[in-house]
Formats: sequence, structure tokens, C-alpha cells
Amino acid sequence: MIFENISIASGNGAVASSLLLIFAIGAAAQWLGWRLKVPAILLLLAGGFLAGPVFQVLHIDEVFGELLFPIVSGAVAIILFEGGLTLRFHELKGKAGAVIFRLVSVGVLVSWLVIAWLAHMVLGFPLLLAALLGALLTVTGPTVIGPMLRTIRPKGKVRSIAKWEGILIDPVGVVLAVLIFEVFLAGQVAEAPMLHMLVGAVKTLVIGVVFTGIAGGLVLLLVKRRMLPDYLQNTVVLALLLLAFGASNYLQEESGLVTATLFGIFLANQSIFEVRHIVEFKENLQILLISFLFVVLAARVEPEAVSLLGWQSAVFLIGVIVLARPMAVMISTAFSNLKWSERSLLMMLAPRGIVAVALTSVFVLKLDQIGVPQAQEFLALTLLVVVGTVVFYGLLAAPVATRLGLSNLDPQGVIFVGAHDWSIKLASALHDANVPVLMLDSNRMNIDRARKAGLLGEVGNVFADEFIHELDFSNMGHALALTANDEVNAFARSALSHSLERADTYHLVATKQDNPQGGKRRRMNPLFAEGATFRYFQNAFINGAKVRMAVIDEGSGMDSIRPAKDAHPIPLFCIEPDGTVQIFSAKTEIKPKPGATIIYLETSALPPAPQKETNPPMKNA
Repeated sequence: MIFENISIASGNGAVASSLLLIFAIGAAAQWLGWRLKVPAILLLLAGGFLAGPVFQVLHIDEVFGELLFPIVSGAVAIILFEGGLTLRFHELKGKAGAVIFRLVSVGVLVSWLVIAWLAHMVLGFPLLLAALLGALLTVTGPTVIGPMLRTIRPKGKVRSIAKWEGILIDPVGVVLAVLIFEVFLAGQVAEAPMLHMLVGAVKTLVIGVVFTGIAGGLVLLLVKRRMLPDYLQNTVVLALLLLAFGASNYLQEESGLVTATLFGIFLANQSIFEVRHIVEFKENLQILLISFLFVVLAARVEPEAVSLLGWQSAVFLIGVIVLARPMAVMISTAFSNLKWSERSLLMMLAPRGIVAVALTSVFVLKLDQIGVPQAQEFLALTLLVVVGTVVFYGLLAAPVATRLGLSNLDPQGVIFVGAHDWSIKLASALHDANVPVLMLDSNRMNIDRARKAGLLGEVGNVFADEFIHELDFSNMGHALALTANDEVNAFARSALSHSLERADTYHLVATKQDNPQGGKRRRMNPLFAEGATFRYFQNAFINGAKVRMAVIDEGSGMDSIRPAKDAHPIPLFCIEPDGTVQIFSAKTEIKPKPGATIIYLETSALPPAPQKETNPPMKNA
């Protein structure tokens, strides 16, 4: 073996170099996934498989040894905790809640039974092992559904149903899989009575609830008594999570995964303190852990296990796609008011992701220990289903959604944060040019004025996660934060960039910054024009500025804009003949095509030019 007869020092070096390689592959796969617009999960699995069984650069079991199981199990617990943090029960109101509830109850049951039947009949798995595989493959999860929804941007009820199914199905699937696993382990004991199996399942749930109450209660107590400052909340919550996870596992094997999920759900639904910063921290940590897990788990797959995947495995995968999901959707949406097109699209939104792979890895490590012969084939099958469903749904869901009239793959609508008088005028000009517009403001009177102008408006606070989650982004591709408050503008841009590309979100500086620090002005790309601030626009409209339109003539370019005498044009938006919307900024050059429409501000006074930075004269010592 490669690591035989090596010193402790060289062994530590092997661990360090392996970790560096794992994280390098993970980072590269995530970046390439973003750059190539393909699911990073596929590149992570490919990278791990190439580094492991193909080129044999990574020898996971030899490097990590007995630490592999607790590392993987702890990483899975953190991922499940983050998933629980996104589940807020009050947000389900008005979101086709009955259909969502049936999908994560009856739908999960149908998927489990169909997949278990396929595993038993097609693959020849024993009943208990087939039931375990079926439970593991019921979960989809927000980590794979979220990117698909951002790409497809489905209209109507499908978006909220698919989103909340992905969030809710994680804890439901985890609990089901852990309980089936407990039953499977109990079934390995000679002549184990059914009562023993049921006691194990109940014990798992009770331990999860008890340790969730202890950990969650302690967090709330510390916060209420002001004994936990904000900057320590992430650290303390993570420590309590791992303590509760470890204690649960000590009392009952794998019950810690249920505890982690319930702990996240508990914190998400309490009202004592805001968990937004914890969610953001865990989201960043989740990306790191997902990259690590996928590379490690793919690198552990044995070539012999892959060779066992014959035509039966392909038939099993096809059955999961064409039988399990359609049956679950049809039964769950029966007697609902969903259109057939919406039901069809829901059938195309069931890719498996990190939770299925991570839970499988935890269980396979245990199955290996107790000598279950199908353990490695079990992991290879899960990876096959993950890759197969991600490729199938990832490639076909968007075209199907477009064909059904439920998706706009390149939306060009513009969201305006701040519905004051002059932003309504800018939005109205876009609306007149047939560009979808959505106005957001916490002031109902402002939104009422926008609606009277014929614009779509929503009353809400961009600082509230539930308000952002409620918005329909199916026709929106750009966002402008135009309030008088720099902090609100910056936060709005950050919040909306979770649903829109960050490059398509902009915010207006409220007032001129006379003393930019460290040459910050040179690095900024001011919206619309250099020196164009909220105060400038406000004063410009008070002094009679108008929003105008001009069509670009052949060969004239921007000279087609002809303002009135003694007036100056400030280009704001460019609407190309194909409907593409571009937004002008100080340092971005836009070359409109002939026939494009330019929306510009006709004003008597241009924004003030930035002052040149000069070094103050040095004083004599």
C-alpha cells in the first residue's frame, strides 16, 4: 500500500497534502460550475472519481482512517442543520400549502415505496436494504432545487411549491432514512423482535426532540439574558450543535442527524433573536463541506463497485425518473387546482443531491463495518442516481418549462427598490417600453402611487427574508436600489442577488462622498453616471428634468439622442431590438444596435464632476 512503512511526519504530510488536494478540487469544481453554468455537483463527483479510483491520487480510507466516519457524519449534521434553518413554518401560508404538505407526506411515502420496490425487484436487494435505499432517494433538497429554480424561473405556483418541497423534504427524508436504518440494524440481530425495532425508532425521535430542546433552550436563555454577543453566536451555536449531535449518537446510533435537523428547525421558528447571520455563516460553511464531501465520497468508490452497475442499474434509474416521481406528483396533486402543465413541470423537478449522497456515505461506512455485501454497490448506485437525475432534470426541465409556457429563461424585467416620485417616473418609462417592472417599498402610500401609475408594486421590507422569498422573480432579471439610504440600498442589492445575478443588481449612492477612503472612488462603478446620486436626481426632477426616449438610427449611434436646447442627456437604460435591457453606468460602455431604444434623463444640469485627488503638501519636520 502507498502509506505502508512511513513515519508519523510523512503521514501528517500525506494528510495535509490530501486535504489541500480535496479542497483545491472542490474550489475548482465550484468555480467551473459557475463559469460553465453546469451543476457543480457533477464536477465535484467527476473530480473526486478521477482523483480516487481512476488516477489513485487520493486514498481516502488510508489517509483518514477511523476519523473518516465521524468527519463525514459531523459534516452531514452541519448540512442538515443549515437545511433546517431555512424552514420557517409561517412562510407556508398561501403557498399552495395543501399540495406542499401532500408532496412531503403522501408523495414521500409513494416515492419510498416505488423506489424500494424497484430496488428489490430490479436490483435484487433484500427488502430491508431496498427500503433503506428507497428512503435515502426520496430527498431532493434546496441545494439542488434552488439553482434549478434560479435558472428556470418558473411562473405561478410551481416556483413556491418546488422550493418548499425541497426545503421540507430534507428533514422528512432524513428522519425516514434514519428510522429505516435503525430498523435495518435491528434486523441484523438474530431473531430481533419487532418490538426492539420500534423501540429503536421511537428512541431516535425522543432523543432528537430532547437534545434539540436542551441546546435550543440554552441558546435562547443566553440571548435573552444578554450573555451571548452577536459575534459569538455562530461559534456557540455550532459548538452546541456538535455537542448535541455527539451526545445523541452516544445514546443512540445516528440519532444525531435527526437532532441536527430538528435543532435547525427550532432556531428558524423561534422569535427571540434573528438568525439571518447564522444562516449566512452556515451557507458559506455548507459550500465548503459539500465540496469536501462530494470529492471524498466519489474518491472512495471502488472500481469493482462501479463494474457491478450493469443494465439493471440503468433500468433502476429510469424507474426512479419515470415511475417514482410522476406517481408521487400525480397522487399528491389529485383534486388540487393545479393545471396539468404545472403538474408536468413538477414531475421534472426532482434531482437528488448532497443529502442523499452524504447520508448514504454515513450508512455505507456502518454497513461496511457489519459486513453487508452490497455496501459499496449501495454507494455507487446512489451516485448513479444523483448524476443521472441531475443531468436528466438539469438538461430537460428548462426546455420543458419553456414549452409549457411556465418559464422565461432570460427575463429582462427590472425591480425598483424605493417607489418615490422620480423612481416611479423611471419605472413608468420602462413600462411604456414593454419592460416588466416591479416596485418595492415599505411605505404603502408610495406603492399606491406606483399602482395608480399602472405599475406592479409590493409593500414590504427588504430586510425581511420572508418578503424577499415571497417575490415572483419569473419575469425579473435586473434590480435597482434607489432609496435615500445607502445602507438600505447596499443590503437590498445583497438580498436580491440571491435570486438574481449580482452583476445585474445595482444601487444608487445616496449622497456624494467627498472623502473616499483609499481611492475607493476609482474602484466604484457609479450607477447611470459619475456623480449621479439620489440627491442629484431629486434636485434634477425638482428643477424640471424629464425622462425621454430615443430610437438609435443606423450609423448615428448615441448621437441619435437629441435633447432640447440648453439640456443635457444622461442615458439610463438601453432596450435592444430583441428586448434585452442594459443599464448604463459610469464605467460601462454600451454600444446600442440600430433600432434600440434609449431611455435618458433630459436635464439642465449634469452631475458634478468628481474632484481630482491631490496629495497634500508635506510639512517640514
